Amino acid sequence: MWLVDDSPTQLARARDVLSKHHAIETFSDAEQMLERLALGQPPDVLLLDWQLPGISGLETCHYVREHYDDVTLPILMLSSRGTHDDFTEGLQAGANDYVAKPFHDAELLARVASLLRVRAQGERLREREAYLATALSSIGDAVVTTDRAGRVVFLNPVAERITGWSTPQAQQRPVAEVFRIIDAATRAPVETPVERALALGTVQGLAGPTLLIRQDGTEVPIEDSAAPIRTGPNELAGAVLIFRDVTEQLQVRQRNEALTEQLRASEAEQAMLLDAIPLLVSFVNADERYGRVNKAYEDWFGISREHLRGQKVRDVIGEEAYAVLGPFVKRGLAGESFSFEQHDVPYRLGGRRDVRVSFIAHREQGQSVAGYVALLQDITMQRKLEQERELHAQRLQQQAEFEQQLIGIVSHDLRNPLSAILLGTERLKRKEALEPNAIRTVDRIHASASRAVRLVKDLLDFTQARLGGGIRIERTPMDIHALTRTAVEEVEEAYPSAHLKVVTSGDGQGSWDADRLSQVIQNLVTNAVKYGQPGAPIQVELHGEGNQVTLRVHNEGTPIPPERFPGLFQPLERGTEGVDIASRSVGLGLFIVKAIVDAHQGHIEVRSEAGAGTTFTVTLPQ
Repeated sequence: MWLVDDSPTQLARARDVLSKHHAIETFSDAEQMLERLALGQPPDVLLLDWQLPGISGLETCHYVREHYDDVTLPILMLSSRGTHDDFTEGLQAGANDYVAKPFHDAELLARVASLLRVRAQGERLREREAYLATALSSIGDAVVTTDRAGRVVFLNPVAERITGWSTPQAQQRPVAEVFRIIDAATRAPVETPVERALALGTVQGLAGPTLLIRQDGTEVPIEDSAAPIRTGPNELAGAVLIFRDVTEQLQVRQRNEALTEQLRASEAEQAMLLDAIPLLVSFVNADERYGRVNKAYEDWFGISREHLRGQKVRDVIGEEAYAVLGPFVKRGLAGESFSFEQHDVPYRLGGRRDVRVSFIAHREQGQSVAGYVALLQDITMQRKLEQERELHAQRLQQQAEFEQQLIGIVSHDLRNPLSAILLGTERLKRKEALEPNAIRTVDRIHASASRAVRLVKDLLDFTQARLGGGIRIERTPMDIHALTRTAVEEVEEAYPSAHLKVVTSGDGQGSWDADRLSQVIQNLVTNAVKYGQPGAPIQVELHGEGNQVTLRVHNEGTPIPPERFPGLFQPLERGTEGVDIASRSVGLGLFIVKAIVDAHQGHIEVRSEAGAGTTFTVTLPQ
């Protein structure tokens, strides 16, 4: 028992009296006792002083009674206040008895003994109540009794509720009238177990799923049995029928079956999804043992997933591989989620592998790490291909740089001798003493050298665009309308039979590189002449509006094939299969045009359709 008293003298005296007969634990205030009570296992009796510091004895009594009844934990109040009102207030607060201070030793012991008897009687009463509750729960099903003729004598409340019949309504009716049952599958009438029990004198039950037809015609699934009631070895007084409504059990069984089927389908779907993942997927528990793995994992290790389950990671991947991957396994089991790439990992089937791995820690809320999910990808072949691609790309880059440097060097070195040839042919053409055959030879030399000069210029522009960071331009204020007309006139001189039409409108003033833009216009117009429909007009439109100008060069004729569009502005590419016999073009023109437009922060595009012709559109900021 526990004694709570703030007076050391009174505490010591009561302890001396009680400790001779009982095990006693003392407290100087209510707070200490309540903390001890919160740990569980209350005392047999609590002796509580009325006047305590902090929480009073009366308040403590109220609190204890909220958690323990007066039989489970009897309370004896101790107080120097001996008025009847105090006694009444203490008892109303929940105290079982009251002793006034100063107390007589014999009285204190007697009252404690009385409370212990109350507690013991209460415990015995609780045991009897528990036995009675158990007995009642055992007949918590519906119960119907009959006489020896099978007529109803009694229905308990559960039976009344299930059948819909009250005892007065059912008394003396044949049990088959009150307890009508049919087979749940065939719906055929079924003989009641009472009739069989009375006929055979033994306990009888239902053969299969059965439905009870209630008084109102509704149906209830039931389970039942019937036993004869004997007054002697050979005398039957009647029968007792016990049955229960199994609607909930049936619903639960059906739900469980449906959930089991859903779970089976979900597991099959999950397995299918896991097996469809090309990565190696595995779950490893906190003991470093495999749980579920997918088929890719099974195939990579050459071990069936059934055999993998429960195996230690170290045993499966081998000691050499574990020496490399073991630290990552520890990090995953410590709750860390991370990814890493590891090369030259020993492979259990021989050789070494490069792998990329992601660990995702698995932790239930509020609990320690249960394991991790690992996603592993064998990147051995991928890394090998990447290395080969990088090496190949480096070789191609080196080759391209060499070729471009060679083109630049050759083009630059060809300029001087070609200039000398052109200068020489000009001087020869001015001499009057040349014969006609010699003049024709000089003209051919001059024309060939001019084409070579144009080719060299294209090659130099190409080299500058590729190696020099783009074609350099020098902007000066100018009128692009005038520049366009001049450039087109030069093309007309080269192609007298071409029908060129120039239309300009809007503001043509801006800051551009005149020579480079003239190169763009002449290249586009010349291409239109070369590849357009012979005799058809070629339209050159230039319009300035806002902060930009737009140049359009349009020609009729065979459209550019769609498959050539992606490489149209690439070097050494043409828009048609035809060969430019006259100029011996190598396919750098449009590449250089785009490089010049890009250098002006402009944009070029092309549209080419059968029946609509081909249109190149250049947009330049002013």
